[in-house]
Amino acid sequence: TCVTISGAYCMTPYFLVFHIYDLKAMNKVHVNLFIITILFLSISDIKGQDTLRVLFLGNSYTSYNNLPQLVKDLSTSAGKNLITDVNMPGGFTISGHLNDPTSIAKVSQGNWDYVVVQEQSQLPTIDYYRYNDMYPALTDLKMMVEQFSPCAKLITYMTWGRRYGGQQCDPNGVYCSPVFTGFNHMQDSLTSAYMQISDMLNIQCAPVGVAWQQVLNDTNLVLHSADNSHPNMDGSYLAACAIYSSIWKAPSSGIAFNAGIAASRAAYYQSKSDQTVFNLSNDWNLTINQPEALFTVATNLNTITCSNQSSIDNNAPLNYTWLFGDGTSSNLQNPTHTYANPGSYTVTLVASNCIFSDTLTLTVQIGPAASIEQSNVSSFNIFPNPTQNVLSLTGLDAAENHAFQIFDVAGRPVFMGTLQGTLGSIDVSSLSAGIYVLHINNYAKKYFHIYE
Repeated sequence: TCVTISGAYCMTPYFLVFHIYDLKAMNKVHVNLFIITILFLSISDIKGQDTLRVLFLGNSYTSYNNLPQLVKDLSTSAGKNLITDVNMPGGFTISGHLNDPTSIAKVSQGNWDYVVVQEQSQLPTIDYYRYNDMYPALTDLKMMVEQFSPCAKLITYMTWGRRYGGQQCDPNGVYCSPVFTGFNHMQDSLTSAYMQISDMLNIQCAPVGVAWQQVLNDTNLVLHSADNSHPNMDGSYLAACAIYSSIWKAPSSGIAFNAGIAASRAAYYQSKSDQTVFNLSNDWNLTINQPEALFTVATNLNTITCSNQSSIDNNAPLNYTWLFGDGTSSNLQNPTHTYANPGSYTVTLVASNCIFSDTLTLTVQIGPAASIEQSNVSSFNIFPNPTQNVLSLTGLDAAENHAFQIFDVAGRPVFMGTLQGTLGSIDVSSLSAGIYVLHINNYAKKYFHIYE
């Protein structure tokens, strides 16, 4: 059966997995009331930064202006290869996709890096359908995707409110949303719905609706089409920018592709999207799939014992590759290694989960003066983050000069120099927009973002 809400909602019963749980009791609120000064964007290895496979499951909000193609065009313009497939019948819900033969066939192909999924535009604002249809369906979809693509990560595509708000009801008027006084009122409800389920399932969210909100509250620009619901080309382009950044973990600012929109306006949309996606007060689970490599080493004569303290926010299993600097390696979690000869050795740990990885190295001195030089023994602060021109640092040892290197997200060195004292600054105006990692000898690495 197919039930329609306001001509745009098709709900299909589904029978994949039976769950008993109280979703309403899971009331995590994703609002941070403080500003984090350090942006930990540890996104250094996303399949070589050049190729990703993404499946889009949605409806007319995805098909209007061919949103997946816009994301692909942005990727191509940025020098990246995005392989896509889509299923986006009008009015479809997530539960509809669960029983749709086309969606099932595309999911079961496997080998996806991401599945971007969009719920019907009104459903999340109606409590009955949010908790009895959207949330259980997304839970089951995650299980189905992971069955065929164990490494695939879901991204929820947060949609936007109606231009003038209004009450949203099912065809019989049995279940309704509040009477939304305007776009912002409805958008706040959508934002809450998407973030709650994204947090509950430990998955990422592409904050398209919030990017729309930022633009609409800042200008008189129109992002809706004539029906005050679907997107015009400007609205789809802004959505594509937010999804591009959510997939690639890279800013859209500076990309030449503009979908026929005036270049200055496209640049504005790129900037607003980047400000939303990389907002320090709400990270949209942007780095939830990124491991953090961390370990310590204890020495006993020529033998070292490695204590692995690596972690990942989504609690996914991690794989480990150890390189001991003498041509040997290990895949154990906490290996012990004996060196044949005294000397200085570099111990490297790569902690990985599918397309994501992080690397940490320590220098170990084996012999009479055994010692360990750890690159992560101290910390420091950087601000502002994101920045445009100058990166300031505090917390460094005043008695030392500090050699530093800056790497791009592909691990390539792009800048180096020396800092003095406890307060230093680095002029980064020569670097293009993007995410970078700052390495300082004997200090923890820090990630920062540069806007155009």
